[in-house]
Amino acid sequence: MTKWILREHPDFFRDLRKLTTRELDILHKKRLKIKENPQRMKHLHGGANCYREPITDNFRLVYLVEGDTIWFLTIDKHNEAYEEYLKRLYTLKR
Repeated sequence: MTKWILREHPDFFRDLRKLTTRELDILHKKRLKIKENPQRMKHLHGGANCYREPITDNFRLVYLVEGDTIWFLTIDKHNEAYEEYLKRLYTLKR
């Protein structure tokens, strides 16, 4: 079983300010599920090994699985998250 390392894009913390306390609680629970099995959700086009996780009906978490590291790229409203994740994917310093 892989021991996953969780990391965040530097701009990810700015996204957290948009969330309510309830949404932050949901995010925490989803992070634990992602750490158990990061490849369980739908793969996104445009980014190899990128996945999305619904937080609410309107918010999406987008993350990258690279080796034994899970990179949290963005969390935002549905359309904004998908636009932003590609920008962040290509600016990651790995």
